[in-house]
Amino acid sequence: MHRIFTAVALVVFASLAGPWAPVRAQQTAADPAQGVIPMSQFLQQAGFSLDAAEATYLDADQNVQIQYVGPLLEVFRLAGPESGVPDSATQAQIVAALQKVIALDPNAAPPAPPSLARLRELAVEQRTALRRAAAGWLGALQAGDEDWRQRGADDFVAAQQSLGAWNQEMFTRYPPPEQPPS
Repeated sequence: MHRIFTAVALVVFASLAGPWAPVRAQQTAADPAQGVIPMSQFLQQAGFSLDAAEATYLDADQNVQIQYVGPLLEVFRLAGPESGVPDSATQAQIVAALQKVIALDPNAAPPAPPSLARLRELAVEQRTALRRAAAGWLGALQAGDEDWRQRGADDFVAAQQSLGAWNQEMFTRYPPPEQPPS
C-alpha cells in the first residue's frame, strides 16, 4: 500500500523536475528559494531555440502541473507509511488536498502550438488520470475503506504511463546533453 504512494510521489517530483533532472543535479545544486526555473528558460539555457508560442505554452503547462504537485505531496506527507484510515484531523487535511486536485482542470494550459501538440495531449492525459486517482482515493477514504490507498491504482498507473510518454517526447524533441565520462 505504501509503495503506490511512494511511487506517486516520485512521479510527481519527476513531472515537476522536467526531463533532465539527473543532468541538472550533477551540474548545480538547486536553490529552493529561487523556485522552479521556467521550462522555456531551462531549455533555452541548454541551447535549444524556442519560438514565443512554444515558450509560452511550456511555461503555462508547467504552471498547471505545479498546481497538482503541492496537494499531492501534501497527501503523501499526511498519509505516511501506516496503512488504514488516518485519524479524523489528518483525514480532513487529506480530503482537502484531494479535493484541490479534483477541482483542477487538466486542460487549463493554453492550446499548444502544433509543434508541441503531442506534449499537451500527454500532459492532459496524465493530469486527467491523476484526478481520477485522487477521486478514487477520496471516495474510498470518505467511505472508511481501510485499503483506500489502493483505490485509484489503475488510474495512477495510467498517469505514470502518460508521464513516461511525455518524458520520452521531451527527450526526443530536446535531447539531454551528453554526459562527460566519469
